[in-house]
Amino acid sequence: MVIAVVSAKGGTGKSTITLNLGGALSSEKLKVLIVDSDPQGSVAQWSKKSTQKEPTILVESALSIHKKIQKFYDKYDFVLFDCPPTFKKRMHSVIRLADRLIIPVSPGLADYWSTKKLLDIYFEEKEKKPKLDARLVISRIDRRTKSGREFRPFLERLSIPIFVTEIPQRIVFNDVWNARMSVDRLQPKSEGAKDFRRLAQEVMIWTEKSGTKNK
Repeated sequence: MVIAVVSAKGGTGKSTITLNLGGALSSEKLKVLIVDSDPQGSVAQWSKKSTQKEPTILVESALSIHKKIQKFYDKYDFVLFDCPPTFKKRMHSVIRLADRLIIPVSPGLADYWSTKKLLDIYFEEKEKKPKLDARLVISRIDRRTKSGREFRPFLERLSIPIFVTEIPQRIVFNDVWNARMSVDRLQPKSEGAKDFRRLAQEVMIWTEKSGTKNK
């Protein structure tokens, strides 16, 4: 199952979601490969000094990426792409490879507008590949604010399914990058770890994969 975590602008928590979702899925006894195809290379930099063995990290930013990673598909239950946050050819290449798209969206009109443009690309690709599916995940939300509380109903205007799990702003997600450990390993009992375990469960149901099934 190939999942592209994709957004049309920076600052949505895309890399944080890719890395920690990969960690949570691998904790479910699933084999996970994260492909960092974002020129910013946050996941790649994280992996250089990380002693965490799973998920596996691969850095690949070439447009011919599909030719280079096909050999890995049979070895993993999930291949997660951290996509570049632009509408350039590399993003299109990764979307064409994917079975599913996870689209992080943070509260605010800028994210809403850029997501609408990204969904235009999704619907174009879905015409060619009907089994392609997408869901939004609300990211970096603060429900103590009025905008945070009202964002989900506002986002529902896009008529795309939204994960029940929301990823708030948490200090522990910044610690993940410094500690070189995904949140489920760094602070397994934290609310941040619980966030990503819930998201991982939703993703497994969405893709019909589970640790028990694949043992």
